[in-house]
Amino acid sequence: MPEVQAELFKDVTYYIVGDIDTKVIDLLNDGGAKKDSYLSEMVSHVIADDCTQNEYSEAKELFELPVVTSDWVKLSVLCQKQLDLKLFSPDDVIFSGVVACCSQLKQEDTNALWAMLTTNGGKCQQTLNKQCTHLITGDKQGAKFEEALKHEDIIKIVCPDWVTDSLEKKARQDESLYHPKLLRAPTDITTPPSSPPPTTTSTPPEPTPMDIEQQEEQAKQQAKQKLKAQALQQHGRIHQKQEVSVSRSPANQVIAQQLAAAVLEKRLAAEEGGPKARPSAVSPVTANAKQALAQMVSSRLQGTRPRQKSPGRQAVPHASRSPGANPLMPPMPNMQMPPLGLPSFLPPEMQRGMPRPLRNITNRAELPQTMPGMMPASNKANQRMPYSPALPPGHRPPPPRYVPPSVGQQGQIRPPMSMTASYWGHDPSDNIPPEMCLLGCVFYITDYIKIVGQPKIDNWKKVIEQYGGQVDTAYSNRVTHLLCATQHTDVFHIALKDQRRVVTAFWLNDVLFKKKMLPPWQALHLPIIYGENKPCNNQLLCVTNFDGEERLRVKQMITAIGARYTGYMTHGNSAVICGRPDGKKYEKASEWKVPVVNVQWLSDLVLGHLDALKLPVNPKYRILGQQDQFNLDTSKVPHLMVGWHVPLKIQKETWKKFIPNQKAKLAQQSQENEMHKDSSEPAQKKQKLSIEDPSVLQTATQPVIIFTGFPKGQVRKYQMLVSQLGGIPTENPRLCTHLVAPVLSRTMKFFVAINVCKHIVTGDWIEASVTQGTFVDETQYRLRDPTTEKAMNCVLEDSLKRAQTKKLFEGMSLYISPSVSPPASDLEKVVEAAGGEVLKQRPPTQTFNTHRDENGNMKTVMITCENDVMLYKDLIAKDIPIFNAEFILSGVMRQTVDFKSYQIDVH
Repeated sequence: MPEVQAELFKDVTYYIVGDIDTKVIDLLNDGGAKKDSYLSEMVSHVIADDCTQNEYSEAKELFELPVVTSDWVKLSVLCQKQLDLKLFSPDDVIFSGVVACCSQLKQEDTNALWAMLTTNGGKCQQTLNKQCTHLITGDKQGAKFEEALKHEDIIKIVCPDWVTDSLEKKARQDESLYHPKLLRAPTDITTPPSSPPPTTTSTPPEPTPMDIEQQEEQAKQQAKQKLKAQALQQHGRIHQKQEVSVSRSPANQVIAQQLAAAVLEKRLAAEEGGPKARPSAVSPVTANAKQALAQMVSSRLQGTRPRQKSPGRQAVPHASRSPGANPLMPPMPNMQMPPLGLPSFLPPEMQRGMPRPLRNITNRAELPQTMPGMMPASNKANQRMPYSPALPPGHRPPPPRYVPPSVGQQGQIRPPMSMTASYWGHDPSDNIPPEMCLLGCVFYITDYIKIVGQPKIDNWKKVIEQYGGQVDTAYSNRVTHLLCATQHTDVFHIALKDQRRVVTAFWLNDVLFKKKMLPPWQALHLPIIYGENKPCNNQLLCVTNFDGEERLRVKQMITAIGARYTGYMTHGNSAVICGRPDGKKYEKASEWKVPVVNVQWLSDLVLGHLDALKLPVNPKYRILGQQDQFNLDTSKVPHLMVGWHVPLKIQKETWKKFIPNQKAKLAQQSQENEMHKDSSEPAQKKQKLSIEDPSVLQTATQPVIIFTGFPKGQVRKYQMLVSQLGGIPTENPRLCTHLVAPVLSRTMKFFVAINVCKHIVTGDWIEASVTQGTFVDETQYRLRDPTTEKAMNCVLEDSLKRAQTKKLFEGMSLYISPSVSPPASDLEKVVEAAGGEVLKQRPPTQTFNTHRDENGNMKTVMITCENDVMLYKDLIAKDIPIFNAEFILSGVMRQTVDFKSYQIDVH
C-alpha cells in the first residue's frame, strides 16, 4: 500500500464503532485525521464494519452521521483522494455481504464486475473458498464451477447478468433465476420439426426445447391477435357512447388504432427477444393487461397531436412525457389532470380506481402550437419566480403584458395565465463589481440591537461599508434598506409605507456570500410576523436528509416559528422535515404515522400562513425531493416585496466616491496580509508545537499557564512575557498549573481548569513577575470577584481548595443525552477533569437505582434537557431523577454535587 498523504484526511474527525483493524486507524492518523472518543455532532466520519452495534444505529438515526466501512480508508489511500462516502455505507447497499469469485470470464469483464461489486458494498477475490458467497461464471464447466456445485447451499452460482440487473433495478435479484444452467447456446435453437413427436408409448415423452419454442410462438401469436382485436373493438364501442370525446375525425381513429397496434407490437416483440424469456412470460388477457394497454395508448394520445412524420426522422415516443411537459400543449389553469392521463373514451373497467378526467381535458390535444394572446407557460413555480437569474447582466426581461382571455373550441372562455411579477436588485445596466455588491445601499438597523447587542451591530456596520454600503443612525428618506428581525416596530410600518426594502440579517449574510444583491429568495430573508407568542411553541420537529448549510437553515426556520428541534425522532415528534423520501427517519415516520413534510411547509409557517398546521396535511407539503425547495413564493407576501419592483440605480457621485476608496483598501489589505505572513508566523507555529507536547507539560517544574477572558492581542502579549520568564504558556486547560483571568467567567477553560490548577490569579501577577524578573508569590494576586461569586453562589477560593482535596465526580458515571447544550464533547472534558466518567451508551434503568454510595446518593446520573426528556419516559415512570447541564457546570464552579437544584421537573 502506498504512503499516506500528510493531509489526505485533515478534515476528518472520526469515531470508531466495534473492532477496526489498527492498520486502518494508523492510516487515518497518518493522513491527518483526528479521533474523537465520544459520538457527537463534532464527528465527521463514523468507521464501522458491523451494523449490529448499538452505536451504529445511534450514529445513523440520532446524529445522522455518515457511516463508512474500513474499506473507505484503505481505498482512499490507494486512490490518494477521499472517495464517495455513499459507496462504502455498511448497509443500504445492494451487495452488502457478497463475497464473489469470478470464473471463465474475460479480464476486462472481471475488472468491470469487481468495480460494480466493490462500489456497491460487495467484495471480490480470486480464490474460491469458504468465505465466498457467490461464483460468477459465464460457462457451465470448469473446476470452480464443479466445486461450487458441491456446496450450492453455501455458494450461489450466477451469471454476470445477475450483477448488472441488480444494479439496474436497484435491488438484489433472485440468484436462482440467473444460474448458468439456464443459459442456452445458439446451437440449441433449431428449426421446429415438421411433424409432432409420436405419442404411441404408454407414458408421454418429455418435451424437447424445440417443442417449447413452437408452443411459445403459437401462444404469443394467438395472444397478439386477441389483444389487438379486443383493444380495437373496445375503442370503437366506447367511442360511440362517450359524452364529450376526442375529435371523431377519421384521422384520430386511425391514430388510435395505429398506436394500439404499435404498443402491442412493441410489447410482444420485447417479450420474444428478451434475454430472460420463459414459457411463463406470456400472460393471459386479463383486466390488468387491458388496463396497462389503456394507459399506454392514452398517454400517447394525450402527449401527441396529429402530425406528419418526416421521411428521414424517427418518431419520438411521447409516452414518457408528463402532460405538462409537452411544449405544444401549454397547461390550462384550474384544470386537474389525472395522474396517468387516461382519456375519457376508455371503458370503465380500464378506469377502475382512477379519477375521472374533466370533460374538456381531451381538448388539450387539439391546441395549436401557438395561441394568439397567450403567454407560454410551464408551471406555477416558473410563474412565481421572484427574479430571472438566467438573464445575462445588463439585460432586462420584457415587462409583464396583459393576456386577454381566449375562446376554446367549444365556446368556453379560458382564464388568462397569471402574470409574473418582476423584482430587481441593482439596475442591470450598472455592472456592479462583486466586491462592491452593496454599493448604493443605505441601511437602517432597528430591532437587532436588542437581540445581538451594540458590539455586533458595529461589526455589521464595518462589513456593510467594506462592500460599498452605508449605515445611517436614523431613518430618513435616503434609507433604501431596513434591516429588521420582526415586523413589530414602528419603523417597519413606516418603511413599508415608503416602499423601502425590508430585509433580515439572513438576507444580508446570503447576499454577501453570493456577492450580488438579489431580491429575497428565502422565507428567512423577510422580517418575521410573529412576536413573543409563536404558533409552534408546543411542537417538536426533527430533520432528515439535509446537510451542511441547508440543515442549518432548516434549524433556523424551526426556531423562527417557535418549535423545538430534536436531533432524534420518537413517537412524540410533531413532524419530520424531510429533504427526500428515503432514510431511517423517513421509514420510521411512515411506520409511526408521524407527518412527513417538506421545506415549503416550514417556509409557509415562517411567512405567517398558519393553514399549513391544519390536518390532514395539504398534499403540496408532502412532495419531497424537489429542486430549489427553499425558494420563496413571493405571491404570498407581495406587500413585503413592493420595494423591489424598481431597480436600484447607482448615481455617478456614488461611483466616484466609493470605487477609488475600495481599490485603495484592497491594495492596503493585501499588503498588510503579505507583511503579516512574512513576519513571525513560522516562529509562532514552531513554538506552539513545542509547548503543547503533553509529556513536556506533565513533567514540567516551571509554571504552566493558561489565559481566559482576555482579548487575543493581550493573550499573545502575556504568552510572550511568560516565555521570557521561563514559564510555559498552554491552550490545554487539563495541563495548567495557573489560570489567569480578569474576572470570574463561565468559559470552557475556566470550567476545566478549576478542577486541576493550583492557582487562579489576575493579569497583575504577570505584570508583577515581569517587574521582578521572576514569578512572584501568587497569594496577593488571587482572583476575587465578589459580584459574580454572589451571583453564582460560590466562593472561588473555597472551591479551589475543595478541588485540590478531592475530585468532584470521582467514582461517578454520567450519561449525556444528544441535544444537551453545551455539546456533550465539551461537557465530557469537564467531567473527566473533575474525576468522573462519561458513558458512551445509556445504562439500563435498573443501574440508576442500584448504583449508589453509602449515603444513598446516585453514582450514575442522567444529564439531559427538555428536548430529550421524552426519550427517558422509563426513568420518569420510576421516579428516577434526571438533571440538566448545570449539574456539571455549576457543580464544578462550586465544587459541590447538588442533587436538588438542577433536577428537571417533569411533572
